[in-house]
Amino acid sequence: MAFSLAGKNAIVTGGASGINLAFVKLLANKGANVIVADIQETKPLTNFLKEKRSNQILFKKTDVSSFQDLRETFDYAKKTVGKVDLMCNGAGVFEPEWSNFWADTEKDTYQSININLSGLMYGSRLAIREQIKRAKSRKPNETVGAILNISSLAAQYALFNTPLYCASKAGVSSFTRTLAPLHEEYGIKVVAVAPGMVKTPLWTEHPEKMKAIAENDEFLSPEELAEAMLLVVESDKYPGGTVLEVIKNKTRVINVDSPLPSGPGSTMSNIEVIYEETMGQLEKERTS
Repeated sequence: MAFSLAGKNAIVTGGASGINLAFVKLLANKGANVIVADIQETKPLTNFLKEKRSNQILFKKTDVSSFQDLRETFDYAKKTVGKVDLMCNGAGVFEPEWSNFWADTEKDTYQSININLSGLMYGSRLAIREQIKRAKSRKPNETVGAILNISSLAAQYALFNTPLYCASKAGVSSFTRTLAPLHEEYGIKVVAVAPGMVKTPLWTEHPEKMKAIAENDEFLSPEELAEAMLLVVESDKYPGGTVLEVIKNKTRVINVDSPLPSGPGSTMSNIEVIYEETMGQLEKERTS
């Protein structure tokens, strides 16, 4: 059974910018109430919040690496908009300098893993605890709630330069697939999108990463990916456990044994530039 998000309530982590802000706008246009959970409010979000509408779009400061913050965000959602129909675990980082496997900037934990994977898992658990209560009264084949996770094509690639990112996104895809039985048993649909390169600040504001991109490499726009995010949640074509690959002008459902992605937006033509830089760093470590 299709699961329309029109008039529903959603939490979108990382919703203040990029892909997730584009998704927030889509949800708002469908009349959904949305809690935008992010580490800080951005100017584009502030401007969007000022627009007049009948539904509620509210910002809640949230650090997804903090389980306490996530619990407080769910409590806030219940008090302001009511039950959470959709949990979109969108917050993520692309192996920044402050949480980078090769940079050795962290002493106690890898925040990239905490943000990209652990927080996503806990956000999902909170959503399941709430949504499963609706299973008793659900109709046959009815979807009573949904969880949308943001994975990446990096889940299928072994990129030497970004091991934390690849590992965390592989975890997201695997985690999503393991929760497939929730859909049939309880009507809770857990799905994911695995996009290729998307033109967001995660890329454009980091020259060290843009070195891997050639002029002929194609990006998805945040709006294009947001449309795919909406589709995988709403359409009954995609059951729980689906991981939907999204690249330029192409989508496909990917399983653990699927071949590697191909087509525009699926590869970085100059990745060897960054590879050589990392190997140069390791060579210095070897000889020091």
